[in-house]
Amino acid sequence: MSSVSTLSRLQELLPQLFQTPVIKGDRYLRFGINKLSALIPMTNIQESLLIQRSRITPIPQMPTAVMGLANSRNAVFCIFDLGQLMGLAPLSSYLRQYHVIVLKESTSDLLIGIAVHQIQGVTRVISEEIFTDENIYDLLPQKELPMSLKTYFKGSFQDDEEQLLILDLPTLFADIKQSK
Repeated sequence: MSSVSTLSRLQELLPQLFQTPVIKGDRYLRFGINKLSALIPMTNIQESLLIQRSRITPIPQMPTAVMGLANSRNAVFCIFDLGQLMGLAPLSSYLRQYHVIVLKESTSDLLIGIAVHQIQGVTRVISEEIFTDENIYDLLPQKELPMSLKTYFKGSFQDDEEQLLILDLPTLFADIKQSK
């Protein structure tokens, strides 16, 4: 009986300990590509993997951005070098393993893998704090990047230490379908 009264007494004195915290914002996967940090909405991500180079089957006579085919969870998908697809430097072909984000297209069951330099974790973004502007290129940290890069981003979010770009998935999927 004393433990029940102690619990109820604690709930009276310290109500903030017994409340579930309200976490604001949508979840985005944060990743690094070359020297940029970018975000992808978690709603479009099937999974993120660390894939051995030997588990990627090359496809002959494909554009250089196509790394090959891989499988996970009984699903086969094509892996693209995201940096090379965007006109940046490609990933090293000497890596033993690649960080791959498996995306699912919202209009179909199509799975596409994109290889990035590093998967950095999950970031919460409040939609009202997303900056969308035609001058997205001005937010890029290095001005020597190709101008075509700005078409792949639909906005940005100011994190504590840096500006994070938000990947425009419909543009990416359209570009991937054209490169096949």
